Amino acid sequence: MNQLVRMSQIGDAETVEEPSADLRVPFAQSGAFVCKYIIGEPNDRAVCCGAPVSDGKSWCAYHRRIVFEPTRPGRIR
Repeated sequence: MNQLVRMSQIGDAETVEEPSADLRVPFAQSGAFVCKYIIGEPNDRAVCCGAPVSDGKSWCAYHRRIVFEPTRPGRIR
């Protein structure tokens, strides 16, 4: 299950490098503790990032920076 994360828990974008393309795996074959961020079009042949995720979340630190939008001042969610 995906979890909400505060942006302060993620860190600076400059310090997080994009995972290697060598880690990519077909989404249907991705197991636990790997990044499930889909690279390209989500279809029956979807490929996900596959980078190791030790914290039990759905995305690696790099892709969490893309998935979660920073809170803007004065904006209530």
